Amino acid sequence: MKKILIHSGIFALIIVLANYLVQFRIDLKYMQIPLGVFVYPFTFLFTDILSEKYDKKYVLKIIKYGILLAIIPTALLSTPRIAVASVVTFFIVQFADVYIFHYLKDKYFNLWWLRNNASTLISQFLDTTIFFIAAFAFVLPWDVIIQIMIGNYTVKALMALADTPLFYWFAIRKLNKIKG
Repeated sequence: MKKILIHSGIFALIIVLANYLVQFRIDLKYMQIPLGVFVYPFTFLFTDILSEKYDKKYVLKIIKYGILLAIIPTALLSTPRIAVASVVTFFIVQFADVYIFHYLKDKYFNLWWLRNNASTLISQFLDTTIFFIAAFAFVLPWDVIIQIMIGNYTVKALMALADTPLFYWFAIRKLNKIKG
């Protein structure tokens, strides 16, 4: 039980920080990037590391508890619309990520980099699409929403690919599944 609380607490902390920071943007010439995008990908890395060590049921439990722990702080730190869009989207997308990860793990066990990257890239695309439409439709102009979505997903995809060595180190090498 202690392990579940620790994992859920870490997960919730990442969620709350990302949800707070999504309200602030970096304005580039042709693109706007919310600051939360630099934190949010760590939720996927964290659940992928947990998915490598634990079964699907355990990781889904961490997601449920983590989201429950994050609801009140998210509601207090974010606008109501962002909080609701975040929690609903997060629940859907994180479950999808775990299911995709475990499917790929079962089907292609030795291709650890595939399950790490494919599950994250697919899930983050879904997340970007669902969240930004739910959070900002009819609040921001559509061209701005699309610019934010493109910038957001680009950063998420690059971070997903860049965190592959971290996944290898913490999930694969540390578990002695691959020597070297």
